[in-house]
Amino acid sequence: MDEATPRRPTLSLAKKLTFAALTTVTFFVVIELALVALDVRPVTDQGDPFVGFSSRMPLFELAPDDGDRAGDERAMMRTAPGKLIWFNPQTFPQRKPEGTRRVFCLGGSTTYGHPFADSTSFCGWLRRFLPLADSSVQWEVINAGGISYASYRVASLMEEITQYEPDLFIVLSAHNEFLERRTYASMFDQPEWSLESSAILQRSRTWSLASGLVGRSGAMPATNRELLPQEVDEILNHSAGPKDYHRDPLWQDKVLQHYEFNLNRMVAIARDSGAQIVFVSPPSNLRDCSPFKSEHSIQLSDAQRNEFDAMLELAEAELRDENFEQAKHHCEQLLELDPSFAQLHFLHGKSLFGLQQWELAEGAFRRALDEDVCPLRATSEIAERIHRVSQRHQVPLVDAEARLRTSSMQKIGHACFGDEYFLDHVHPTIDFNRMIALWILEELHSSGAIDGQLPSDEQIAEVQRNVNATIDGQAQGVAFRNLAKVLHWAGKFDEAIPRAEDALRLLPRDQESRFVLADCRFQIGELGEARQQYDRLFEIGEYSRAYLPFGEVLSELKEYSEAKDYLVRALLSDRQDHRTRAYYLLGLAHLQLGEFDPAVQAFRESDKAFPNDPSTLALISEAELARGDWQSAKRELLRLTAIEPNNYFAHFRLAEILHQKDVNEEAMWHIDQALRCEPANPDAIRQREAIRRALESSNKPGS
Repeated sequence: MDEATPRRPTLSLAKKLTFAALTTVTFFVVIELALVALDVRPVTDQGDPFVGFSSRMPLFELAPDDGDRAGDERAMMRTAPGKLIWFNPQTFPQRKPEGTRRVFCLGGSTTYGHPFADSTSFCGWLRRFLPLADSSVQWEVINAGGISYASYRVASLMEEITQYEPDLFIVLSAHNEFLERRTYASMFDQPEWSLESSAILQRSRTWSLASGLVGRSGAMPATNRELLPQEVDEILNHSAGPKDYHRDPLWQDKVLQHYEFNLNRMVAIARDSGAQIVFVSPPSNLRDCSPFKSEHSIQLSDAQRNEFDAMLELAEAELRDENFEQAKHHCEQLLELDPSFAQLHFLHGKSLFGLQQWELAEGAFRRALDEDVCPLRATSEIAERIHRVSQRHQVPLVDAEARLRTSSMQKIGHACFGDEYFLDHVHPTIDFNRMIALWILEELHSSGAIDGQLPSDEQIAEVQRNVNATIDGQAQGVAFRNLAKVLHWAGKFDEAIPRAEDALRLLPRDQESRFVLADCRFQIGELGEARQQYDRLFEIGEYSRAYLPFGEVLSELKEYSEAKDYLVRALLSDRQDHRTRAYYLLGLAHLQLGEFDPAVQAFRESDKAFPNDPSTLALISEAELARGDWQSAKRELLRLTAIEPNNYFAHFRLAEILHQKDVNEEAMWHIDQALRCEPANPDAIRQREAIRRALESSNKPGS
C-alpha cells in the first residue's frame, strides 16, 4: 500500500461492542413496536408457563332455549350446570345491551359468598349499591367467584370472560394459593437470574412471535408446566385433615412468585380487553381461628419436644382458667425454645388479649397466621404482593384489612379481628360483606370509575332491610352446619361449637348439627354437656352415626349399663368402621360390671379386627384373670411383651400372677424386666422383695 494513502480509522473493541449492542436493541425495539401495532400479545398474557389444565369446560354457556340464536341480543348466557358445585348460578345477555356496564367479580369462596350464596356476598351487595351511586347506566354485576379457586385458576377464567365485553373486574383472590399440589419443578431447577431473564423475555411480543413459530415447526420442546385437573383438587382432599402439609419455605416462596406472576397477568388480561381492574386485599380471622397446623423446629431434640408439649398444655390449661399472666409467662418461656411453632404464637396472643395488651396481641396473632404450616388464610407476604402489583401498575386497591383495622379500632378499641366479623377462618359475616361492598364502592368513586354520589345512610339501611328480607333461614342453617362440619373435621372443636349452635338456632331438630355439637363438647372434655346434647339428639330419633360416640361418652362417665345399649346398637348398625372400637368399649363396660365372660368375648372380637393392640391385650388378660383363667391371662401378657419388650405393665402383672402361682423363678425374671423399665417404681420394688423372700424360703432345707 502506498504510504501516501491515508489509513481507515479503526474502532476499539469496546466501541464495536457498544455499536453492536445499540444496533441489536434498536432492531428489537422496532420489531416490538411493530408487533404492538399488529396486536401480538406476550406469552404471559396468553397463558401460564407454570400451570396448565388437563381439560377446559367453560364457566358460561348459552341457555338451552337460546342455542339457535347465538349472537342474537336476546340470547342469554348461564353458569354451566357442571360448574354449579363451585360457582353461583348466574345469567346475563350474551351481547351487552346498550348503556350497560358489566362487572365481573372474581376470586375464591369469599367472592362466591361462602358459606351462603351470591345474594349476601359482597358482589350481591354491590349489585344493589351501584345503581344508587350511578344511575346513569344499567349495571350488571356477575359473581364469578369459585370455591377454592386460586389466582392461576382466576387468571385462566378471566381469559374466558374477556369475550363477554367486561367493563370492570373486581378481584379478591388471596386465601387459596397453598391449597392445591404444585411442584414447580421448572422453577426449582433454575437459578434466580435465569428466572428473572425468562420473565422479561416472556413479557415481550418478540418472544411470543418466536415461540409461536418454533412451536408450530415442532422444534420447541414440550412445556414443563404442572398439569392440574379441570377443577380444584385440594391437598386437603387427600388427607384426614391438614396432616399432608409440612413446613417448606422453598415451595412457599415459589407459590408466592407464581401468585405475583398471576396478579400481573390479570392486569394485562383486563387492560387488553379494555376493562378496568380493582384488587381487594382481604383480612382474616385473627383472634378466633387457631392455626390449622403447627410444626416444631427441626433443631429440637426429643427431650426438648416433650418438655415443650408439656408446657404448652400447661399454658392452654391456664388460659381455660383465665390465668392470663401465668399463661403469658409459659408462652414466653417456650418462645425462647421454639419461635416458629404457630399454635404457641396463637396462645401467646390469647394471653395478651386477656390482659388487654391489644397491640402485642395483634402482633402475636399475625405471627401465628404466618407460621401456620397449613396456610388457609392469606399470609402477610400475600398481602405484600397485592400491594406491590397494585402500585406497579397503578391499579386501584381496596385494602379491606387496613379499612377493617381502622373501623375495629374505632368500634371496639383493638384490631384483633374475630367472630364479630368472620364466620370461620376467612369468610365474612353478612354484615362484613356489606362493609366490603361499600369500601369497593368508595374506591370506585374516588378513582373515577363511577360517577354520581355514594349512597346515603338511609339508602344503605333500606338496602340492608331488603337483603335481610330475602335470607332463607333454612339454607342459612344448612350453611352454618356445613361450616361446623369442616371445622370439626379439621380438629378445631372450640371453633366448630358456635357454628353448630348457629345452625341449631335455625334448625333446632337437625340431628347432624346436634351430633357435631355433642362430639365437639366431648372432644374438649365437657362430658356432661356432651351427654345432654346426645340425649337431645336421640329424643328427635335414631341416628346411627352417634351410637358409638355416645357409648364412649357414657363409658367415660362410668355409666356402663347405658353405654352397653348404645355400643350394641353400634355393632348392629351398618357402620363397619365403628365395629372394632365398639367391641373394645363393650368389653370394657362388661369388665367394669363384673360380666367377665362377655368381656373376654368382646375383647377377642376387637383383637381379631385390630390384632396386637397393646391395650386390648392387657384388658383381655385382666378379663381372663378375673374369670379364673390365669394361664390364658399369662399367654396374652406374653404376647404383649413380644410386641413391646419394655412394657412395664405386662412384666409387672406377669410377675404378680406367677408369684401367686408360686412360679417364682420366672416371676423374678419378669419383675427384673419391669424394674429395668421403671427402676424407682415402689410397687415393683416391693414385689421383687416378696418374690425374693419366697425364693429364699423355697430353697431352705426341708422346704
